[in-house]
Amino acid sequence: MELRSTTKHKSGTIPSVIFSNTNGYKLEELVKGKPDGKKAVPGARISVRYIGKLQKNGKIFVDYSKTPFEFILGSGEVLQAFEFGVGGFLPGVESGVEGMLVGGKRRITVPPLMGYGKGGDGKLVPPNAWLVFEVELLDVSAGSSMIETTSDVTTHDNGLTIEVLVKGKPDGKIAVPGKWIRALYTGKLQKNGEIFDSKFSKRPKTFCLGGDHKLGLGFSFGITGMHVGEIRKITVPPVYGFVGKRVPRHAWLVFQVELVEVVDDEVVDDGNDE
Repeated sequence: MELRSTTKHKSGTIPSVIFSNTNGYKLEELVKGKPDGKKAVPGARISVRYIGKLQKNGKIFVDYSKTPFEFILGSGEVLQAFEFGVGGFLPGVESGVEGMLVGGKRRITVPPLMGYGKGGDGKLVPPNAWLVFEVELLDVSAGSSMIETTSDVTTHDNGLTIEVLVKGKPDGKIAVPGKWIRALYTGKLQKNGEIFDSKFSKRPKTFCLGGDHKLGLGFSFGITGMHVGEIRKITVPPVYGFVGKRVPRHAWLVFQVELVEVVDDEVVDDGNDE
């Protein structure tokens, strides 16, 4: 099976850009799925075929075009795969799959900031590489990883928990991968409540969502989908956290985050990291 970037499908679908950002993150719909087909929504187990290429020369660095890749959308499985170098399916690509219908195909362009950054990925992905993924949604079935305990709390079976403390503006801007955002937050150790990061509790931190993993992948994942003005409590298991001077190995972390602003234009990171 080959994922082709055709200009026209037998159904008459013409590829179109459905989302783009000033930093280069872009979603293109190559083929629309079946109008009455199942939809990829958070909590559902989905099956996809995809390939990942280097934008510069088209060289394939990951190929699941023949062997389907399955995961529960929004469960954190992709974050874990990314953390351990499995599958090459980046968190930004996962968010680009949401909303697809079975049979649909999308092309997802990922800038270095949301990919493997300055370090690259071994011999396959060089430093500061732009990546292009072509994804086909094969199937959607019921998943069990996402459990809604209340209308404001979402718990995953891997321990990642997102609790909405204050709802944001219904018509406000939403934090999505590739967007520059400003947020207030405090980080604590779950075990004893000790604060390990309060630097941005009163002065917002500016960063590109999906492009800054200094606080762990769970932090970025927990912010995704927030509305401006929303406050969330995010409990992060060790596999999606990080280790630092004040954060020991295998530590569970708790963040309280307030989304202050979603920035329209690309900005330079505020450089206030320690």
